[in-house]
Amino acid sequence: MSQNRQLFEFEIASDTLLLTVNGPFMEFRDSDVRNAYNEAYRLLSQPGARHLLVDFSRLEYFGSTFVGILIRLARKVRQCGGETVLCSLSGTMQEMLRTLMLLENTKTDFVMKPFADTPQAIAYLQSLPPVS
Repeated sequence: MSQNRQLFEFEIASDTLLLTVNGPFMEFRDSDVRNAYNEAYRLLSQPGARHLLVDFSRLEYFGSTFVGILIRLARKVRQCGGETVLCSLSGTMQEMLRTLMLLENTKTDFVMKPFADTPQAIAYLQSLPPVS
């Protein structure tokens, strides 16, 4: 299965946690998925963490487990006054998230915005005013 490969890669840039998904969850043990989620939540709980950028460039599809994790992390980010942005989503992924009313839906307690790539997403996050 996953051997030594990690489900998520993390990078912290300024007040943003960049989370890159390294493949479908089916390729990982349940404990690997749980540990990856816990680590992401822990990093978002650190002082100064405000935004979350999820990079889908290494993922071709995702299921309900990932959707649940994404919602929980987006809510955590919103509690800290930040935003969740997504990049490198395929058209199918965007359509699925819109169907689930998770993409750019202002009626939820979080909003996830899509961007074509990481530089565009980072530029957007850097343009946001600081929390007062």
